[in-house]
Amino acid sequence: MQTRVGAIPSMFVARIHFSIALIGSLLPSTSLAQRLEDADYAKPGYSSRFVRGSMTPLVAPGKVIHVSAESGKDSNPGTADAPLRSLDAARDAVRLHHGKLPSGGIEVRIGPGIYRLSKSLTFGPEDSGTREAPIVWRGADRSKVILSGGTLLDSTDFQKADSAELDPQLHPDARGKLWSIVVTGKAGDDLRSTDGKSRFISMDGHMLGVARWPNTGYHHIGEILDPGPATRHLPPGKKPPEYSRENPTGGRFRFRETLSTAVNDEFLRTGRMWVEGYPHNDWYFQREPVGRIEDGTVQLLRHTRYCVEDHIKSMPRRVRLVNVLAELDQPGEWYFDEKGGRLIVWPTPGFDPSKSRVTIPEGPPLVALRNTSHLTLRDLTFENTGDVAITIDGGHQNLIAASTIRNGLGRGVRIEGGTRNGITGCDFHDLFSAFSIRGGDFKSLERCYHFATNNRIHDCRLRGYGVVGLDGVGLRFAHNLLHDMNGAVSFKTADLLMEYNEFFNIGYEMGDFNVAYTGAQWHTMGNVLRYNFVHHLLEPGGHPVCPFRNDDGGAGLKIFGNVFYRAGRCAAQFHGPANTLQNNISLEAPVFWWTLKRPITEAGVSREWDDLARFGRDLPKGDKGDFLHNLESRIGEDAWNRSPWQDQYPELRRFIRSNPFAQTLCCVERNYASGCREPFHIHGGDGTVRGMEDKRTGTFADLPKEGVFELPHPITLDAFRDIEALDFRFAAGFSPMEGFAPIPFDRIGLRKDSFRTSVPDRTTYRSATYEKFEKDRGGRYQPEKVNARYPTPSYLR
Repeated sequence: MQTRVGAIPSMFVARIHFSIALIGSLLPSTSLAQRLEDADYAKPGYSSRFVRGSMTPLVAPGKVIHVSAESGKDSNPGTADAPLRSLDAARDAVRLHHGKLPSGGIEVRIGPGIYRLSKSLTFGPEDSGTREAPIVWRGADRSKVILSGGTLLDSTDFQKADSAELDPQLHPDARGKLWSIVVTGKAGDDLRSTDGKSRFISMDGHMLGVARWPNTGYHHIGEILDPGPATRHLPPGKKPPEYSRENPTGGRFRFRETLSTAVNDEFLRTGRMWVEGYPHNDWYFQREPVGRIEDGTVQLLRHTRYCVEDHIKSMPRRVRLVNVLAELDQPGEWYFDEKGGRLIVWPTPGFDPSKSRVTIPEGPPLVALRNTSHLTLRDLTFENTGDVAITIDGGHQNLIAASTIRNGLGRGVRIEGGTRNGITGCDFHDLFSAFSIRGGDFKSLERCYHFATNNRIHDCRLRGYGVVGLDGVGLRFAHNLLHDMNGAVSFKTADLLMEYNEFFNIGYEMGDFNVAYTGAQWHTMGNVLRYNFVHHLLEPGGHPVCPFRNDDGGAGLKIFGNVFYRAGRCAAQFHGPANTLQNNISLEAPVFWWTLKRPITEAGVSREWDDLARFGRDLPKGDKGDFLHNLESRIGEDAWNRSPWQDQYPELRRFIRSNPFAQTLCCVERNYASGCREPFHIHGGDGTVRGMEDKRTGTFADLPKEGVFELPHPITLDAFRDIEALDFRFAAGFSPMEGFAPIPFDRIGLRKDSFRTSVPDRTTYRSATYEKFEKDRGGRYQPEKVNARYPTPSYLR
């Protein structure tokens, strides 16, 4: 084996202790890439340390405190016959037992009803249980025990809207179907979109969005008259141009579709509209204020991150207008007339002013756990929340379980710090994002062992990465089902285990998208994505869509034992060091592995080291791509040469001393592929947005010798039990290649347990998914196919 060593600039020499002689002593005579035979993550018991002791045991409570919103009184003793009324009173009753908990702990049994919370129900250390005596807050019926935030409107004040009064702004389809109510004070302020945030109202448990054009998907930018100023690559200290309502400075464009004069007139009346969508990049969803609409030309109010530019010829720029009364034209849409302070709604089916609940979601977390331990919230519904519904800060073995978190402006759950806190058996929908989990310590490599298991996540509004956000050391994400939305998982972790999850119909309106994404970091070592099933991703055109990606030269991702079916352009993308792609099955995708041609010569590696000097000069220090600075900010200066990093992840030191800018120490081996026309696509251009349009390609000779790169083995679809039911267990009589480890396909997805007592029938919903998308292969932009991917609103199902 030939070892290629890049010359590191003098500014880094002392820091990295560079020595050709030392490197030679560190490199064995065979490849440093971890072969399948030596991989711990290929062994079934790899998950045991993540699972062991993760949850407080389920035990019969020694005492039960009853709560009823319908029949309780806070002066009652909290028995079944004389329940308490409020959750605050129940918390105070539990605190009376602090330090002397009964054997089996305490269960707070919450009866049916709506528990409105104007401030957070806060728990502290004094509300904790123990492993033998936990504290459990449990709803009697998950669908009927509702903790609700937000501002509740008096629905009896709704009146039929006067169509004549609203002309000429009103859409013809809406005449006679609208209701209105005057909303003043803070509630009215919450509906105003002055800060550019997207606003919503909740009606009878359903989330409703503001009127927009078009209703589904996007229209298309035709002529770009002025791209406008961009801020992404501003040098340090330089400011973007100033702007005002009277003098907008943003990009100007015209739609391909006809913009009605009613929209033009309405903007002159209100000056309050926004553009949403993808005016520049397929992967960057933007919401920008409109500065001017005149004769069909739209001008943005101000600078944007990337400007307005149509540089992807295979996919047009796509945007829509929101907050448009003239486009209130279907059930479930609303508009707030700021001048009159009036909320105008086309109600959902079944609306009754005498019974319906109409809420403006907002406010603090409904529940906040601060340094509690062995406390469980289960069998509850949380709704109508602001930035986040539930927070867990610190503590140990706290659990959110068997609950529904819905209808929020922001996130469902946020976990920060502590150990073995988790979320299991929950449903998340109609939120901006589902949850974020952070814990552990990168410098000491202390694991937190937080977890998210057996959750169903769908219909979240975030586009791109972060519907689920994972950050830290030692996390597990397993047996979750994610579907029908345009956002997915981002992780900035070390020692993550992501296994047994199913993903489908995600990211259908985007390009350059992945269901699990990380990138641009060298410290992200030991992340394992195994035994997942990804299917029916639509690549609408433009940049590649694929399941798993370590982007922008990121390191340390292990992709093992997954099944990909019609999952975009390729199974995985990475072009940084110490990544592996082993023992996977990819079916009906044109490419198996997508990578970049990277420098592998001494001169090329030296240029990459020199290029780091631009950060702090041409770009802000710590920006994406400032690899060494960002690494040391996370794990400490020169930490790869010291314990614990050099002991637990010695490959980090090896590729830094060899070549951290290419696929050094990567291993691609023992994979199957069917319907693959290009096993490895080695992109010959750079990784920039424009570079992605480059048609040049590389060859095997462009991959570093310090790695293993084996083309996937061919397989046919008759090797599997039932394609139409998406059953990808091997058929009887099929003999896999020597060394191919069994994939436990029947264990992937949701499962029955104590917190999820029923699950969707896999054969039923997978067969329906196969049938729905059987002829939908993607690869070029077709608006009608993209729009068909959007789920029907819940109130119309």
